Amino acid sequence: MSLSGQNAARKGAGVFFAAVFLFLGGCITVNLFPEDRGLVEKDLRPPGGATEKVVFLHVRGFIGDQEKKKGTPMLGGRINQVSELEREFDKASRDTHVRAVVLEIDSPGGTVTASDRLYHRIMLFRERTRIPVVAFFGDLGASGAYYAAMAADEVWSRPTSVVGSIGVLIANIGVEGLMKKVGITDRTVASGAEKEMGSPLRKMTPEDRAIFEGLVKDFYGNFLRVVEKGRRLSPEKLLPLADGRVYTASQALSLGLVDRVGYRSDLTNHLEKITKTASLRLVTYEESGGGSPPLFGMDAGGFSSVSAAALMGLIRSMGPEPLYFWAPGGLTMK
Repeated sequence: MSLSGQNAARKGAGVFFAAVFLFLGGCITVNLFPEDRGLVEKDLRPPGGATEKVVFLHVRGFIGDQEKKKGTPMLGGRINQVSELEREFDKASRDTHVRAVVLEIDSPGGTVTASDRLYHRIMLFRERTRIPVVAFFGDLGASGAYYAAMAADEVWSRPTSVVGSIGVLIANIGVEGLMKKVGITDRTVASGAEKEMGSPLRKMTPEDRAIFEGLVKDFYGNFLRVVEKGRRLSPEKLLPLADGRVYTASQALSLGLVDRVGYRSDLTNHLEKITKTASLRLVTYEESGGGSPPLFGMDAGGFSSVSAAALMGLIRSMGPEPLYFWAPGGLTMK
């Protein structure tokens, strides 16, 4: 490549990284009023004099458990779904009028740990309160979202839901070729040959891949055990279904992956029967007060200047992470 071509490539790459970094920096959020973090009830339909309740809680988007600013999932903008659900479960457990909880799930999954924590929290709520929990899938109930739903007493799906994706992946992106073109060299000093395995700055070795495959196998085995217990499926019947594919609602029902297919009205009628309640009040929880919505759906601490150290931190954040996550298009190891 000519010198002018190399300079153009470097400038193009520099503009790309600057744009990505500024995008991740997000936009400034204007909050004119102090935020009240209390939970209040909101009726989903006119109560009509009913006092006994079904609480609808929501699991939406990427399932994470790290305290980060809201923004774009997978790019540092995860919402701590586990902490939010814990607060809502605690409120429901203190209300003597709550007869059932419905988890409305619309999610492609998330991290292995967050999905497992959510599963464990649902199990604890059921054991401590004896209040039935129903998982109810919206557009999507895949991977870690399906994993968490295995803790519910029943699993429902809407007729148009996409369900399944039983499996695990470790997302990893390699940018060593791009860094070479840009002229940036990684000079990290590590204590052992595998201390930097999965770094986006170096090529994956056969030894790296073998270690990652061992991790995937272990996490996958745990996923299978959770589904076997939750769906009462034998390993022989489950394993052919658990290759990562997704299913329509009718397919999932015929394969034993969900209990019923229907709409919210069908579920409400079912809950009135099993709780022996003539009429149920449908409620959800929301934050009282709160500030203005974030611009473009993101919170941030303002814009940051692009420096070499910040750029390297951004690239390193692209390292491997075990996920129970449905990612059509391929977040795979290269």
